[in-house]
Amino acid sequence: MQPIAPMRRGIGHGDLPASIYSELAIRGRFVEYLLRLMRTAPSLLLPFFLIGCTAVAPMKNAPPSADKPWAAKESTALANDLQKRTVAEMPTLDLAKVYTLPDLIDLAERRNRTTRVAWEAARGAAAGAGLSAAEFYPMLAFMASYGGGIWNLDLNFNNNISGLEKQAGLLGALFAGVLPSEINLDQNASGAYRALNAGAALRWMLFDFGTRQARHEAAKKMLVAANLTFNAAHQTVAFRVTEAYYAVESARRQIDAASASASSAAEVLAAAEARFGQGLLTEPPLLQARQAKAQADYGLTSAQSAAGLAWVDLAEAVGIPPGQQIKLVPADFGKLRNGLQEPLDNYVKAALRKRPDLLAKVAVVQAREAELRASRADRLPKLALTGIADYNRFDTSVQNTGPLDACGFGLQNYAGFLTVQWPAFTGFADENKNRAAASAKSAAEEELALMKERTIAEVWRAYTHAKNALAQHEAAEALQKASHSTYESLLAGFAQGINPVQEVLVARAADAQARALAAESDQAIAASLATLAFSSGSIR
Repeated sequence: MQPIAPMRRGIGHGDLPASIYSELAIRGRFVEYLLRLMRTAPSLLLPFFLIGCTAVAPMKNAPPSADKPWAAKESTALANDLQKRTVAEMPTLDLAKVYTLPDLIDLAERRNRTTRVAWEAARGAAAGAGLSAAEFYPMLAFMASYGGGIWNLDLNFNNNISGLEKQAGLLGALFAGVLPSEINLDQNASGAYRALNAGAALRWMLFDFGTRQARHEAAKKMLVAANLTFNAAHQTVAFRVTEAYYAVESARRQIDAASASASSAAEVLAAAEARFGQGLLTEPPLLQARQAKAQADYGLTSAQSAAGLAWVDLAEAVGIPPGQQIKLVPADFGKLRNGLQEPLDNYVKAALRKRPDLLAKVAVVQAREAELRASRADRLPKLALTGIADYNRFDTSVQNTGPLDACGFGLQNYAGFLTVQWPAFTGFADENKNRAAASAKSAAEEELALMKERTIAEVWRAYTHAKNALAQHEAAEALQKASHSTYESLLAGFAQGINPVQEVLVARAADAQARALAAESDQAIAASLATLAFSSGSIR
Protein backbone atom coordinates (compact mmCIF):
# COMPACT_ATOMS: atom_id res chain seq x y z
CA MET A 1 0.00 0.00 0.00
CA GLN A 2 1.44 3.35 -1.05
CA PRO A 3 1.74 6.07 1.58
CA ILE A 4 -0.71 8.96 1.24
CA ALA A 5 0.89 12.14 0.09
CA PRO A 6 0.51 15.24 2.26
CA MET A 7 -2.57 17.30 1.49
CA ARG A 8 -1.97 20.46 -0.47
CA ARG A 9 -3.99 23.67 -0.39
CA GLY A 10 -6.45 23.73 -3.30
CA ILE A 11 -6.56 19.99 -3.87
CA GLY A 12 -9.85 18.76 -5.36
CA HIS A 13 -12.27 16.29 -3.82
CA GLY A 14 -11.68 13.87 -6.57
CA ASP A 15 -7.96 13.73 -5.78
CA LEU A 16 -8.56 12.03 -2.34
CA PRO A 17 -9.14 8.28 -1.92
CA ALA A 18 -12.50 7.14 -0.52
CA SER A 19 -10.83 5.66 2.58
CA ILE A 20 -9.56 9.09 3.54
CA TYR A 21 -13.08 10.50 3.35
CA SER A 22 -14.37 7.72 5.59
CA GLU A 23 -11.64 8.21 8.17
CA LEU A 24 -12.16 11.97 8.14
CA ALA A 25 -15.90 11.47 8.64
CA ILE A 26 -15.32 9.27 11.69
CA ARG A 27 -12.84 11.70 13.19
CA GLY A 28 -15.16 14.60 12.38
CA ARG A 29 -17.95 13.02 14.40
CA PHE A 30 -15.52 12.50 17.26
CA VAL A 31 -14.43 16.16 17.11
CA GLU A 32 -18.06 17.27 17.08
CA TYR A 33 -18.69 15.19 20.19
CA LEU A 34 -15.70 16.80 21.92
CA LEU A 35 -16.99 20.27 21.05
CA ARG A 36 -20.38 19.52 22.57
CA LEU A 37 -18.66 18.17 25.66
CA MET A 38 -16.54 21.31 25.96
CA ARG A 39 -19.67 23.50 25.82
CA THR A 40 -21.25 21.60 28.75
CA ALA A 41 -17.98 21.10 30.62
CA PRO A 42 -18.16 24.21 32.89
CA SER A 43 -21.42 23.16 34.55
CA LEU A 44 -20.22 19.59 34.86
CA LEU A 45 -16.79 20.43 36.22
CA LEU A 46 -17.82 23.16 38.69
CA PRO A 47 -18.57 20.77 41.58
CA PHE A 48 -15.27 18.98 41.01
CA PHE A 49 -13.48 22.33 40.96
CA LEU A 50 -15.01 23.34 44.29
CA ILE A 51 -14.14 19.99 45.83
CA GLY A 52 -10.64 20.32 44.45
CA CYS A 53 -10.24 23.73 46.11
CA THR A 54 -11.26 22.17 49.43
CA ALA A 55 -8.76 19.39 48.93
CA VAL A 56 -5.91 21.73 47.99
CA ALA A 57 -6.53 24.37 50.70
CA PRO A 58 -8.66 22.79 53.46
CA MET A 59 -7.45 25.25 56.13
CA LYS A 60 -9.49 28.04 54.52
CA ASN A 61 -12.60 26.39 55.97
CA ALA A 62 -11.21 26.40 59.53
CA PRO A 63 -11.26 29.39 61.93
CA PRO A 64 -8.56 31.84 60.74
CA SER A 65 -7.07 32.30 64.21
CA ALA A 66 -7.38 31.09 67.77
CA ASP A 67 -8.12 34.50 69.29
CA LYS A 68 -11.43 35.16 67.49
CA PRO A 69 -14.62 33.13 67.19
CA TRP A 70 -15.44 31.59 63.86
CA ALA A 71 -17.84 33.61 61.70
CA ALA A 72 -20.20 30.78 60.87
CA LYS A 73 -21.94 31.50 57.58
CA GLU A 74 -23.81 28.22 57.89
CA SER A 75 -25.42 29.12 61.24
CA THR A 76 -28.43 30.82 59.65
CA ALA A 77 -29.04 27.95 57.25
CA LEU A 78 -28.67 25.43 60.06
CA ALA A 79 -31.06 27.39 62.27
CA ASN A 80 -33.61 27.53 59.47
CA ASP A 81 -33.22 23.82 58.89
CA LEU A 82 -33.75 23.21 62.61
CA GLN A 83 -37.05 25.06 62.43
CA LYS A 84 -38.18 23.10 59.38
CA ARG A 85 -37.35 19.65 60.63
CA THR A 86 -40.39 17.74 61.79
CA VAL A 87 -40.50 15.37 64.74
CA ALA A 88 -42.77 12.53 65.61
CA GLU A 89 -46.13 13.52 66.98
CA MET A 90 -46.32 13.34 70.75
CA PRO A 91 -49.37 12.21 72.75
CA THR A 92 -51.51 15.16 73.74
CA LEU A 93 -51.83 16.26 77.36
CA ASP A 94 -55.09 16.14 79.26
CA LEU A 95 -54.93 19.41 81.18
CA ALA A 96 -58.07 18.58 83.14
CA LYS A 97 -56.61 15.32 84.46
CA VAL A 98 -54.90 15.06 87.83
CA TYR A 99 -51.84 12.90 87.22
CA THR A 100 -50.63 10.28 89.67
CA LEU A 101 -47.04 9.02 89.66
CA PRO A 102 -47.92 5.95 87.51
CA ASP A 103 -49.70 8.28 85.09
CA LEU A 104 -46.59 10.44 84.83
CA ILE A 105 -44.39 7.41 84.19
CA ASP A 106 -46.75 6.16 81.48
CA LEU A 107 -46.79 9.61 79.89
CA ALA A 108 -43.00 9.84 80.02
CA GLU A 109 -42.57 6.45 78.36
CA ARG A 110 -44.63 7.78 75.44
CA ARG A 111 -43.17 11.29 75.28
CA ASN A 112 -39.59 11.11 76.54
CA ARG A 113 -37.21 10.84 73.59
CA THR A 114 -34.75 8.69 75.54
CA THR A 115 -36.99 5.70 74.98
CA ARG A 116 -37.35 6.59 71.29
CA VAL A 117 -33.57 6.66 70.85
CA ALA A 118 -33.20 3.28 72.58
CA TRP A 119 -36.07 1.92 70.50
CA GLU A 120 -34.40 2.95 67.24
CA ALA A 121 -31.16 1.37 68.45
CA ALA A 122 -33.02 -1.88 69.12
CA ARG A 123 -34.59 -1.72 65.65
CA GLY A 124 -31.15 -1.19 64.16
CA ALA A 125 -29.83 -4.24 66.01
CA ALA A 126 -32.79 -6.24 64.66
CA ALA A 127 -31.84 -5.14 61.15
CA GLY A 128 -28.27 -6.23 61.89
CA ALA A 129 -29.49 -9.69 62.87
CA GLY A 130 -31.43 -9.86 59.63
CA LEU A 131 -28.34 -8.76 57.73
CA SER A 132 -26.29 -11.58 59.24
CA ALA A 133 -28.98 -14.10 58.23
CA ALA A 134 -28.60 -12.98 54.60
CA GLU A 135 -25.33 -14.93 54.37
CA PHE A 136 -27.30 -18.18 54.41
CA TYR A 137 -29.10 -17.29 51.17
CA PRO A 138 -27.69 -17.42 47.63
CA MET A 139 -26.51 -14.10 46.24
CA LEU A 140 -27.94 -13.29 42.80
CA ALA A 141 -26.76 -10.28 40.81
CA PHE A 142 -27.77 -8.93 37.41
CA MET A 143 -25.54 -6.78 35.25
CA ALA A 144 -26.02 -5.03 31.93
CA SER A 145 -23.92 -2.52 30.02
CA TYR A 146 -24.19 -0.87 26.64
CA GLY A 147 -21.83 1.56 24.99
CA GLY A 148 -19.51 2.14 22.12
CA GLY A 149 -16.48 3.96 20.80
CA ILE A 150 -14.08 4.24 17.89
CA TRP A 151 -10.98 2.22 17.08
CA ASN A 152 -8.01 2.62 14.78
CA LEU A 153 -5.67 -0.24 13.73
CA ASP A 154 -2.25 0.12 12.10
CA LEU A 155 -0.86 -3.27 10.99
CA ASN A 156 2.68 -3.73 9.68
CA PHE A 157 3.90 -7.28 8.99
CA ASN A 158 7.01 -8.45 7.08
CA ASN A 159 8.07 -12.10 6.79
CA ASN A 160 10.82 -13.78 4.76
CA ILE A 161 10.95 -17.55 5.14
CA SER A 162 12.39 -18.34 1.70
CA GLY A 163 15.57 -19.66 3.24
CA LEU A 164 13.86 -22.07 5.65
CA GLU A 165 13.51 -25.75 4.91
CA LYS A 166 9.93 -26.78 4.31
CA GLN A 167 8.46 -28.95 7.08
CA ALA A 168 5.67 -31.42 6.87
CA GLY A 169 2.61 -31.26 9.05
CA LEU A 170 0.50 -28.33 10.18
CA LEU A 171 3.36 -25.92 10.78
CA GLY A 172 4.84 -26.79 7.49
CA ALA A 173 1.55 -26.19 5.76
CA LEU A 174 1.18 -22.82 7.47
CA PHE A 175 4.67 -21.49 7.08
CA ALA A 176 5.95 -23.28 4.00
CA GLY A 177 3.14 -25.07 2.24
CA VAL A 178 0.48 -22.34 2.14
CA LEU A 179 1.94 -18.93 2.92
CA PRO A 180 4.14 -17.36 0.31
CA SER A 181 7.86 -17.20 0.91
CA GLU A 182 7.80 -13.47 1.39
CA ILE A 183 4.98 -11.47 3.04
CA ASN A 184 4.94 -7.69 3.22
CA LEU A 185 1.75 -6.39 4.81
CA ASP A 186 1.06 -2.75 5.51
CA GLN A 187 -2.57 -2.09 6.33
CA ASN A 188 -4.61 0.28 8.51
CA ALA A 189 -8.27 0.23 9.43
CA SER A 190 -10.69 2.12 11.65
CA GLY A 191 -14.30 2.07 12.65
CA ALA A 192 -16.99 2.73 15.23
CA TYR A 193 -18.36 -0.05 17.44
CA ARG A 194 -21.23 -0.82 19.77
CA ALA A 195 -21.06 -3.39 22.58
CA LEU A 196 -23.81 -4.97 24.68
CA ASN A 197 -23.25 -7.15 27.72
CA ALA A 198 -26.03 -8.59 29.91
CA GLY A 199 -26.01 -11.44 32.35
CA ALA A 200 -26.57 -12.83 35.81
CA ALA A 201 -24.27 -14.35 38.43
CA LEU A 202 -25.21 -16.65 41.32
CA ARG A 203 -23.08 -17.51 44.34
CA TRP A 204 -24.19 -19.72 47.19
CA MET A 205 -21.98 -20.56 50.14
CA LEU A 206 -22.59 -24.24 50.90
CA PHE A 207 -20.20 -24.93 53.79
CA ASP A 208 -17.92 -22.70 55.88
CA PHE A 209 -17.27 -24.58 59.15
CA GLY A 210 -19.82 -22.53 61.08
CA THR A 211 -18.56 -19.03 60.27
CA ARG A 212 -21.97 -17.72 59.20
CA GLN A 213 -23.72 -19.42 62.10
CA ALA A 214 -21.35 -17.83 64.60
CA ARG A 215 -21.79 -14.39 63.07
CA HIS A 216 -25.57 -14.78 63.10
CA GLU A 217 -25.48 -15.88 66.73
CA ALA A 218 -23.36 -12.84 67.60
CA ALA A 219 -25.84 -10.55 65.85
CA LYS A 220 -28.76 -12.15 67.71
CA LYS A 221 -26.99 -11.67 71.04
CA MET A 222 -26.36 -8.04 70.21
CA LEU A 223 -30.07 -7.73 69.43
CA VAL A 224 -30.86 -9.16 72.87
CA ALA A 225 -28.45 -6.65 74.40
CA ALA A 226 -30.10 -3.78 72.50
CA ASN A 227 -33.57 -4.90 73.61
CA LEU A 228 -32.43 -5.08 77.22
CA THR A 229 -30.86 -1.66 76.87
CA PHE A 230 -34.24 -0.46 75.62
CA ASN A 231 -35.81 -1.87 78.80
CA ALA A 232 -33.11 -0.18 80.84
CA ALA A 233 -33.98 3.11 79.15
CA HIS A 234 -37.59 2.67 80.26
CA GLN A 235 -36.46 1.98 83.82
CA THR A 236 -34.20 5.03 83.72
CA VAL A 237 -37.10 7.18 82.57
CA ALA A 238 -39.31 5.77 85.33
CA PHE A 239 -36.59 6.46 87.89
CA ARG A 240 -36.04 10.03 86.69
CA VAL A 241 -39.76 10.75 86.77
CA THR A 242 -40.13 9.24 90.23
CA GLU A 243 -37.16 11.17 91.54
CA ALA A 244 -38.36 14.44 89.99
CA TYR A 245 -41.95 13.91 91.15
CA TYR A 246 -40.96 13.51 94.78
CA ALA A 247 -38.56 16.45 94.42
CA VAL A 248 -41.48 18.61 93.27
CA GLU A 249 -43.65 17.41 96.16
CA SER A 250 -40.82 17.96 98.62
CA ALA A 251 -40.28 21.45 97.21
CA ARG A 252 -43.95 22.17 97.85
CA ARG A 253 -43.52 21.04 101.43
CA GLN A 254 -40.48 23.26 101.70
CA ILE A 255 -42.67 26.14 100.52
CA ASP A 256 -45.19 25.24 103.21
CA ALA A 257 -42.42 25.19 105.81
CA ALA A 258 -41.04 28.51 104.55
CA SER A 259 -44.53 30.01 104.57
CA ALA A 260 -45.04 28.86 108.15
CA SER A 261 -41.67 30.35 109.03
CA ALA A 262 -42.64 33.67 107.41
CA SER A 263 -45.96 33.64 109.25
CA SER A 264 -44.29 32.99 112.59
CA ALA A 265 -41.74 35.71 111.88
CA ALA A 266 -44.60 38.11 111.12
CA GLU A 267 -46.29 37.04 114.32
CA VAL A 268 -43.17 37.74 116.39
CA LEU A 269 -42.66 41.07 114.62
CA ALA A 270 -46.25 42.08 115.36
CA ALA A 271 -45.81 41.25 119.04
CA ALA A 272 -42.50 43.12 119.15
CA GLU A 273 -44.02 46.20 117.52
CA ALA A 274 -46.91 46.10 119.98
CA ARG A 275 -44.59 46.02 122.96
CA PHE A 276 -42.38 48.67 121.37
CA GLY A 277 -45.43 50.90 120.98
CA GLN A 278 -46.23 50.39 124.65
CA GLY A 279 -42.68 51.39 125.58
CA LEU A 280 -41.95 47.89 126.88
CA LEU A 281 -39.33 47.04 124.25
CA THR A 282 -36.25 48.86 123.07
CA GLU A 283 -35.41 49.44 119.42
CA PRO A 284 -32.61 46.83 119.00
CA PRO A 285 -34.90 43.86 119.75
CA LEU A 286 -37.46 45.34 117.36
CA LEU A 287 -34.85 45.56 114.64
CA GLN A 288 -33.87 41.94 115.28
CA ALA A 289 -37.51 40.93 114.82
CA ARG A 290 -37.66 42.83 111.53
CA GLN A 291 -34.44 41.16 110.43
CA ALA A 292 -35.91 37.76 111.22
CA LYS A 293 -39.01 38.61 109.16
CA ALA A 294 -36.89 39.68 106.18
CA GLN A 295 -34.82 36.54 106.46
CA ALA A 296 -37.97 34.39 106.55
CA ASP A 297 -39.31 36.14 103.45
CA TYR A 298 -36.03 35.47 101.67
CA GLY A 299 -36.28 31.81 102.65
CA LEU A 300 -39.78 31.66 101.19
CA THR A 301 -38.59 33.20 97.92
CA SER A 302 -35.71 30.70 97.76
CA ALA A 303 -38.09 27.80 98.36
CA GLN A 304 -40.36 29.00 95.57
CA SER A 305 -37.39 29.30 93.21
CA ALA A 306 -36.26 25.77 94.09
CA ALA A 307 -39.78 24.51 93.42
CA GLY A 308 -39.70 26.12 89.98
CA LEU A 309 -36.43 24.37 89.15
CA ALA A 310 -37.80 21.07 90.44
CA TRP A 311 -40.77 21.46 88.12
CA VAL A 312 -38.42 22.02 85.15
CA ASP A 313 -36.66 18.75 86.03
CA LEU A 314 -39.98 16.91 86.19
CA ALA A 315 -41.13 18.39 82.87
CA GLU A 316 -37.88 17.32 81.22
CA ALA A 317 -38.18 13.80 82.65
CA VAL A 318 -41.77 13.47 81.45
CA GLY A 319 -41.07 15.07 78.09
CA ILE A 320 -43.41 18.06 78.26
CA PRO A 321 -42.62 21.76 77.81
CA PRO A 322 -41.45 23.31 81.10
CA GLY A 323 -44.02 26.05 80.73
CA GLN A 324 -46.85 23.52 80.50
CA GLN A 325 -48.40 23.09 83.95
CA ILE A 326 -50.33 19.91 84.78
CA LYS A 327 -52.10 18.90 87.95
CA LEU A 328 -50.44 16.37 90.25
CA VAL A 329 -51.85 14.16 92.97
CA PRO A 330 -50.07 15.07 96.22
CA ALA A 331 -47.51 12.50 97.31
CA ASP A 332 -48.28 10.36 100.33
CA PHE A 333 -44.91 10.33 102.07
CA GLY A 334 -46.39 8.34 104.97
CA LYS A 335 -46.68 5.20 102.84
CA LEU A 336 -43.03 5.45 101.86
CA ARG A 337 -41.93 5.04 105.45
CA ASN A 338 -43.01 1.39 105.28
CA GLY A 339 -41.19 0.75 101.99
CA LEU A 340 -38.12 -0.97 103.41
CA GLN A 341 -39.66 -4.35 104.18
CA GLU A 342 -37.19 -6.87 102.73
CA PRO A 343 -33.62 -7.66 103.81
CA LEU A 344 -30.66 -6.39 101.85
CA ASP A 345 -29.78 -9.77 100.32
CA ASN A 346 -33.14 -9.94 98.58
CA TYR A 347 -32.47 -6.62 96.83
CA VAL A 348 -29.01 -7.81 95.76
CA LYS A 349 -30.39 -11.06 94.36
CA ALA A 350 -33.13 -9.17 92.54
CA ALA A 351 -30.56 -6.84 90.97
CA LEU A 352 -28.43 -9.75 89.70
CA ARG A 353 -31.54 -11.40 88.32
CA LYS A 354 -33.50 -8.47 86.84
CA ARG A 355 -31.20 -5.50 86.08
CA PRO A 356 -31.61 -5.12 82.28
CA ASP A 357 -28.33 -3.22 81.81
CA LEU A 358 -26.44 -5.95 83.68
CA LEU A 359 -28.12 -8.71 81.65
CA ALA A 360 -27.29 -6.75 78.50
CA LYS A 361 -23.61 -6.99 79.44
CA VAL A 362 -24.00 -10.78 79.65
CA ALA A 363 -25.48 -10.81 76.14
CA VAL A 364 -22.57 -8.71 74.88
CA VAL A 365 -20.08 -11.23 76.34
CA GLN A 366 -21.93 -14.05 74.55
CA ALA A 367 -21.82 -12.03 71.33
CA ARG A 368 -18.07 -11.50 71.67
CA GLU A 369 -17.61 -15.24 72.22
CA ALA A 370 -19.54 -15.97 69.04
CA GLU A 371 -17.48 -13.39 67.14
CA LEU A 372 -14.30 -15.12 68.31
CA ARG A 373 -15.63 -18.46 67.04
CA ALA A 374 -16.48 -16.85 63.72
CA SER A 375 -13.00 -15.35 63.45
CA ARG A 376 -11.36 -18.72 64.05
CA ALA A 377 -13.64 -20.53 61.61
CA ASP A 378 -12.96 -17.90 58.96
CA ARG A 379 -9.49 -19.39 58.47
CA LEU A 380 -10.89 -22.76 57.36
CA PRO A 381 -11.84 -23.78 53.80
CA LYS A 382 -15.15 -22.69 52.28
CA LEU A 383 -17.20 -24.46 49.63
CA ALA A 384 -19.41 -22.37 47.34
CA LEU A 385 -21.52 -22.89 44.24
CA THR A 386 -21.13 -20.33 41.46
CA GLY A 387 -23.23 -19.97 38.33
CA ILE A 388 -22.93 -17.56 35.39
CA ALA A 389 -25.24 -16.77 32.48
CA ASP A 390 -24.43 -13.88 30.17
CA TYR A 391 -24.81 -12.62 26.63
CA ASN A 392 -22.32 -10.45 24.74
CA ARG A 393 -22.88 -8.66 21.45
CA PHE A 394 -20.25 -6.72 19.49
CA ASP A 395 -20.90 -4.81 16.25
CA THR A 396 -18.50 -2.50 14.44
CA SER A 397 -18.06 -0.70 11.16
CA VAL A 398 -14.78 -1.20 9.31
CA GLN A 399 -13.07 1.30 7.02
CA ASN A 400 -10.04 0.90 4.67
CA THR A 401 -10.33 -2.91 4.38
CA GLY A 402 -11.73 -3.33 0.92
CA PRO A 403 -15.12 -5.01 0.62
CA LEU A 404 -15.56 -5.56 4.41
CA ASP A 405 -17.49 -2.59 5.84
CA ALA A 406 -19.11 -4.11 8.98
CA CYS A 407 -18.82 -7.12 11.23
CA GLY A 408 -20.14 -8.38 14.55
CA PHE A 409 -20.62 -11.38 16.74
CA GLY A 410 -22.78 -12.58 19.65
CA LEU A 411 -21.72 -14.90 22.45
CA GLN A 412 -23.85 -16.73 24.99
CA ASN A 413 -22.19 -18.21 28.06
CA TYR A 414 -23.69 -20.55 30.66
CA ALA A 415 -21.44 -22.04 33.32
CA GLY A 416 -21.45 -23.50 36.82
CA PHE A 417 -18.60 -24.11 39.27
CA LEU A 418 -17.94 -25.59 42.66
CA THR A 419 -15.38 -23.33 44.31
CA VAL A 420 -13.16 -24.16 47.26
CA GLN A 421 -11.45 -21.23 48.94
CA TRP A 422 -8.84 -21.66 51.64
CA PRO A 423 -6.89 -18.60 52.84
CA ALA A 424 -3.53 -20.27 53.38
CA PHE A 425 -1.62 -17.05 54.07
CA THR A 426 -3.07 -13.55 54.56
CA GLY A 427 -0.09 -11.62 55.87
CA PHE A 428 -0.96 -12.61 59.47
CA ALA A 429 -4.29 -10.83 59.11
CA ASP A 430 -6.20 -13.88 60.41
CA GLU A 431 -3.98 -14.17 63.46
CA ASN A 432 -4.47 -10.51 64.28
CA LYS A 433 -8.23 -10.80 63.74
CA ASN A 434 -8.29 -13.63 66.26
CA ARG A 435 -6.23 -11.59 68.71
CA ALA A 436 -8.58 -8.61 68.32
CA ALA A 437 -11.66 -10.81 68.81
CA ALA A 438 -10.10 -12.44 71.88
CA SER A 439 -9.26 -9.01 73.33
CA ALA A 440 -12.81 -7.79 72.70
CA LYS A 441 -14.15 -10.87 74.48
CA SER A 442 -11.85 -10.34 77.46
CA ALA A 443 -12.76 -6.66 77.64
CA ALA A 444 -16.48 -7.54 77.60
CA GLU A 445 -15.92 -10.01 80.43
CA GLU A 446 -14.11 -7.38 82.48
CA GLU A 447 -16.89 -4.86 81.82
CA LEU A 448 -19.43 -7.43 82.98
CA ALA A 449 -17.49 -8.10 86.18
CA LEU A 450 -17.13 -4.37 86.80
CA MET A 451 -20.84 -3.82 86.16
CA LYS A 452 -21.73 -6.60 88.59
CA GLU A 453 -19.54 -5.07 91.32
CA ARG A 454 -21.02 -1.63 90.73
CA THR A 455 -24.56 -3.02 90.81
CA ILE A 456 -24.00 -4.67 94.18
CA ALA A 457 -22.40 -1.47 95.50
CA GLU A 458 -25.31 0.62 94.21
CA VAL A 459 -27.82 -1.64 95.99
CA TRP A 460 -25.84 -1.47 99.23
CA ARG A 461 -25.52 2.30 98.97
CA ALA A 462 -29.23 2.82 98.22
CA TYR A 463 -30.30 0.46 101.01
CA THR A 464 -28.04 2.25 103.49
CA HIS A 465 -29.36 5.64 102.41
CA ALA A 466 -32.95 4.46 102.78
CA LYS A 467 -32.31 3.00 106.21
CA ASN A 468 -30.59 6.18 107.39
CA ALA A 469 -33.31 8.38 105.87
CA LEU A 470 -35.99 6.50 107.81
CA ALA A 471 -34.04 6.95 111.04
CA GLN A 472 -33.44 10.62 110.29
CA HIS A 473 -37.15 11.15 109.66
CA GLU A 474 -38.06 9.85 113.11
CA ALA A 475 -35.52 12.23 114.63
CA ALA A 476 -36.77 15.10 112.47
CA GLU A 477 -40.38 14.51 113.57
CA ALA A 478 -39.36 14.55 117.23
CA LEU A 479 -37.27 17.66 116.66
CA GLN A 480 -40.15 19.42 114.90
CA LYS A 481 -42.57 18.70 117.76
CA ALA A 482 -40.11 19.86 120.41
CA SER A 483 -39.09 22.97 118.49
CA HIS A 484 -42.67 24.01 117.82
CA SER A 485 -43.65 23.53 121.46
CA THR A 486 -40.65 25.59 122.59
CA TYR A 487 -41.47 28.35 120.16
CA GLU A 488 -45.14 28.58 121.21
CA SER A 489 -44.19 28.63 124.88
CA LEU A 490 -41.59 31.38 124.47
CA LEU A 491 -43.92 33.42 122.24
CA ALA A 492 -46.62 33.29 124.89
CA GLY A 493 -44.09 34.29 127.52
CA PHE A 494 -42.87 37.16 125.36
CA ALA A 495 -46.42 38.46 125.00
CA GLN A 496 -46.64 38.54 128.80
CA GLY A 497 -43.24 40.17 129.14
CA ILE A 498 -41.61 37.13 130.71
CA ASN A 499 -39.22 36.04 127.93
CA PRO A 500 -37.00 38.35 125.88
CA VAL A 501 -37.56 38.63 122.15
CA GLN A 502 -34.12 37.18 121.40
CA GLU A 503 -35.17 33.83 122.86
CA VAL A 504 -38.36 33.89 120.83
CA LEU A 505 -36.45 34.60 117.62
CA VAL A 506 -34.03 31.76 118.27
CA ALA A 507 -36.91 29.39 118.99
CA ARG A 508 -38.72 30.53 115.86
CA ALA A 509 -35.62 29.89 113.71
CA ALA A 510 -35.23 26.45 115.27
CA ASP A 511 -38.88 25.66 114.59
CA ALA A 512 -38.52 26.74 110.94
CA GLN A 513 -35.38 24.66 110.56
CA ALA A 514 -37.11 21.62 112.07
CA ARG A 515 -39.98 21.97 109.57
CA ALA A 516 -37.49 22.11 106.70
CA LEU A 517 -35.60 19.09 108.05
CA ALA A 518 -38.82 17.10 108.23
CA ALA A 519 -39.57 17.91 104.60
CA GLU A 520 -36.00 17.05 103.60
CA SER A 521 -36.17 13.73 105.42
CA ASP A 522 -39.31 12.78 103.49
CA GLN A 523 -37.58 13.62 100.23
CA ALA A 524 -34.53 11.62 101.30
CA ILE A 525 -36.74 8.60 101.98
CA ALA A 526 -38.44 8.92 98.59
CA ALA A 527 -35.18 9.42 96.72
CA SER A 528 -33.38 6.54 98.48
CA LEU A 529 -36.28 4.11 97.97
CA ALA A 530 -36.53 5.10 94.30
CA THR A 531 -32.79 4.56 93.91
CA LEU A 532 -33.06 1.20 95.68
CA ALA A 533 -35.85 0.09 93.35
CA PHE A 534 -33.89 1.29 90.32
CA SER A 535 -30.59 -0.27 91.36
CA SER A 536 -32.28 -3.62 92.08
CA GLY A 537 -34.12 -3.58 88.75
CA SER A 538 -37.53 -3.50 90.41
CA ILE A 539 -38.72 -0.05 89.43
CA ARG A 540 -41.88 0.09 87.32
